[in-house]
Amino acid sequence: MSDGFDKAEVAVGEVEVRPVRPDEWRRWDALMEEHHYLGFRQFAGRGLRHVAVWRGHWLALVGWQSGAFKCGPRDRWLGWHRSVQFRRLHLIANNTRFLVLPAASGVPNLASRVLGRSLRRLSGDWAALHGHPLELAETFVDPARFRGTCYAASNWTRVGRTKGFARHNGSYTDPHEAPKEMYVRSLRRDARRRLADPADRAEWSCPAVPVRYTRAELRSLRDLFAEVPDARRGQGRKHRLATVLAICALARLAGQHGPAATERFARNLDQRELRALGAWRDPAAGRWVAPSDSTICRVLMDTDPDALQEVLSRWAAPRLAAADEVPALAADGKRIRGANRHTGDATYFETVTLVTHAGRPVASRCCRDDGGELAALRALLEDVDLRGCVLTLDALHATRDTARAIVETHGADYVLSVKANCPDTFAQLAAIDWDGGDVRRHADEPAKAHGRIEARRIAARDLLPKTLGPFPGARQAFRVVRERTDAKTGAASAETAYGITTVPAERAGPARLLAWNRGHWQVENGNHYRRDATMGEDASRVRKGHAPANNAILNNIALAVVFHRGFRYLPEANLHFMMRRREALDAILSPN
Repeated sequence: MSDGFDKAEVAVGEVEVRPVRPDEWRRWDALMEEHHYLGFRQFAGRGLRHVAVWRGHWLALVGWQSGAFKCGPRDRWLGWHRSVQFRRLHLIANNTRFLVLPAASGVPNLASRVLGRSLRRLSGDWAALHGHPLELAETFVDPARFRGTCYAASNWTRVGRTKGFARHNGSYTDPHEAPKEMYVRSLRRDARRRLADPADRAEWSCPAVPVRYTRAELRSLRDLFAEVPDARRGQGRKHRLATVLAICALARLAGQHGPAATERFARNLDQRELRALGAWRDPAAGRWVAPSDSTICRVLMDTDPDALQEVLSRWAAPRLAAADEVPALAADGKRIRGANRHTGDATYFETVTLVTHAGRPVASRCCRDDGGELAALRALLEDVDLRGCVLTLDALHATRDTARAIVETHGADYVLSVKANCPDTFAQLAAIDWDGGDVRRHADEPAKAHGRIEARRIAARDLLPKTLGPFPGARQAFRVVRERTDAKTGAASAETAYGITTVPAERAGPARLLAWNRGHWQVENGNHYRRDATMGEDASRVRKGHAPANNAILNNIALAVVFHRGFRYLPEANLHFMMRRREALDAILSPN
């Protein structure tokens, strides 16, 4: 055989199942993508890779990821209450991929042996990687393709059949007409009772586990663009999709936006630069050729935004972890101008962007009107590892479901602004005696900016457990007063805002709460304003198909690169990359 062994010699009893080492992740991913009928891009949420090895040869691959958010057959079998469900989802792992490699296909009892050994060490390996054990394993089996024999042989329990709906923008509304059989397997004898028990256990806590990425795991933007599916017709296609997307990102780094400006920028690239980007080579002229503006337009219109926005999260996550920044993130939505001029299923109306309080984009999610910004945010949070982070949100997101998802599903803390859209909570916060002796206070020095002098002060106090029923885990309430004086006219005004947070006082005093409250607006000033004022996103005349959404995502990618390279101001970065094109190329082509 090509792998250098005869499968007739394989002794199943000698097969070892172990976690894949970080330097083996690319090989595991490539094999799964090549040989599994579903392919593979990345895990949804947390993940764990297992490999079955015999005398140094890989025989099978097993992939585990976070359990399904909702599944009727499993939830009915467990019998847990909805409030318990959100607190326990992290204790379930889904066997999302299982592959016996072609070289080992047909080895008797291999599949059941590999699955059994993977199950025996699953909880311990998960705890070592993610900081907590597991109680239950689950999987979905397509009855049109498989009979689930290896799961039955490993003592899995069939709990029912799904209804055949896929998740979209946070809700299960897309019918795929392929219901699956669901199987579960307890990882300890009394797991079913323990998961349904209202009482929590100390070992179930989900502490933040630092994630470290090796140089081998970092991917360049050009490599990630190569994994985006090309929706264009094959007839007459010359330029690779990855090349066109890389040139679009490169042009944005140099301050050139729109298909026409991108084409002019690309025409000025020399032959060595076009070759490095993978441009099409004209065999008659013997030269590498830049894509035209019509090609760039077709790419922007036809490329799936869901696939392109994965590039941002996959590129930004390891670099954010390596930067050791303060884990404070802000999220907000921005309407895409002109996207609603063309109706239909392909239209995306809004982008929700997650940025650090320094302004660096981390991930984005495009959404339509179904579910809107609220559903898009909850879907976006599933793409990012939020453990140990503090998430700041405006009053639109002060809802029970969002707060519960942040705390109980993602293991993060929130800082929520509360306004009159939550009348009961707003009235409770306004009724607090903010002049009492148990209130902690802090005031910033007055600052002059934008033609006014502004002074901010905050008062914070502890909350008793379950004081605010809709918001699980709320530990502090705070009031922020902003006093403004017009520098020219002397006219004065004041604004009072309220908020709550799950962060206790010993971790966040009033000064830090005030900094978080102010830092939240980096999503407006550092992201939305830059995209509009400097990158001309709202002024763009690109309106058809997916072009408005993809234009917004590419702007976020360019901003992420700018911040990663240490620039504080976008015009400065644009001028730098325009004059030093080799550094811009390095930012696109290098994994560092």
